[in-house]
Formats: sequence, structure tokens, C-alpha cells
Amino acid sequence: MTLAIRGDRTSCLSLQLGPRTWLLAIVRGFGSIGGVATESAVLTRLRAECERRSRSARFRSAVDRPQAAATAMHGVLSRVNGDLYASTASHEDYVTAAASLTAVVIVHGHAYVMHAGSTAAYLARAGEIMPLFRDDVFEEQKGPLLVRAVAVAPVLDVTISSAMLTPGDAIVLLGRRMRGDADRRAVLASLDAGDPGERVLIARFDRDDVTAGDAHAASPRPRRRAFARLAAAIASVVAAVTRRW
Repeated sequence: MTLAIRGDRTSCLSLQLGPRTWLLAIVRGFGSIGGVATESAVLTRLRAECERRSRSARFRSAVDRPQAAATAMHGVLSRVNGDLYASTASHEDYVTAAASLTAVVIVHGHAYVMHAGSTAAYLARAGEIMPLFRDDVFEEQKGPLLVRAVAVAPVLDVTISSAMLTPGDAIVLLGRRMRGDADRRAVLASLDAGDPGERVLIARFDRDDVTAGDAHAASPRPRRRAFARLAAAIASVVAAVTRRW
């Protein structure tokens, strides 16, 4: 699989988890955890947990299969959330730090979106752009009210959605929702920009490559090809004899 990834790396993460598996994530938060800004703490912990689990053959196998990748990544996010929540002084009546998170696992042309908060993921295709998440933010005059977020509770609650990608599609991660046609035009215009701006990560899906192993598995083995030629020759002889009689 070929992805062209560019954008803000201070609030975003792009990490290759397998031969054809990528993790994209964007975070937007407030407060600090362990003396580190919450956004940096979340991204650092997320990268470290992915790298730790990638040493396991079982995890590497799971994230390289569309049927298991979302479950594997949900386990990673749950662990990250639990560790970060334990490092805060938050309780039911007061939250000291929290972060919105949108993470996308792209594996073999499938995109799995895990989302909590006010960040966002969009699919850009053929000049159109559509959301890949379910909105769970209440807008108020003072700002958005988060229904769910990272590090506000010991158990992480996320929505999971999925989409199939085709060559030329682009996944766009934003630190906020798009509002109106002006935002849509600005995002579409940034797809080919060298620097799309702050709190923006763009991954364009070019193609789903066939690996050497897949090509070998897809092509018939020499012995099977020889057998097929022999069967065809026998059928030809039988047909000729039948016509003669």
C-alpha cells in the first residue's frame, strides 16, 4: 500500500505498523500530564505503546488483517487512556487534562476510524469531502462541550466507523470540525499543498500494492500449470477420437 502523508507533526502522528498498515492520529487537548502538554503526552504514549506491541508477532499479525486491525488498535487506545488518566489528578467533579482524539488505521485499502471529541476525520474523493466520524460534541457559546475524550475516565469510549478506499482518495485529519462551504473549499484546496497548515494531516491513498508473497500465492504453481496443460491435451485427444467415431 502506498500513502503520501504530509502535514502538522506537532499535534499529529503517522506510524507504519505493518507492511500495508498505517496509523494516523490527531490530538487536541488542554492541561498537562506529568508536566507535559496533554497533546504531546498522548502522542508520545500512543507511539510508545504501538512500538512496544509491535515487538509481538501476534499484534503484527492482527494489525495487518482488516478483520482484526480495529480491535487491536482499540486495545492500544484503551491502554494509553488508562495510563494517562492514572497520571492526572482528575476526578468526577473536576478534569485537569483531556484530549480529543481521532485515529485512523489504514490496512489493505480499509480505513477504520476511532474517534472521541472535537477532532475530525474526512474522506476526500473526486472533489467531494465527507465526514468519517459521528459527531458527539455539543456546541455552546463559550466553546465545544466534549461528551467523550481521552484521559477523562479510566475507560475510553470511542466510536468506530469504516470505509473502503480507492486510488486517489485522501484521508484528512483536522483539529476541529469543518463548518460550511468555505471550510470545505479550503480543505479541498489544501490536498495538494506542500504545507496544509496547523492541526492538519493528509494521507493520500495511491494504490494497494501486491507484495511478492501475495503475487506468488495468487499465481498457480508450476506443477499445477503442468497438470492443467496435460488435462487440456487429454481433452483434445478425447474430442478428436469422439469425432472420428
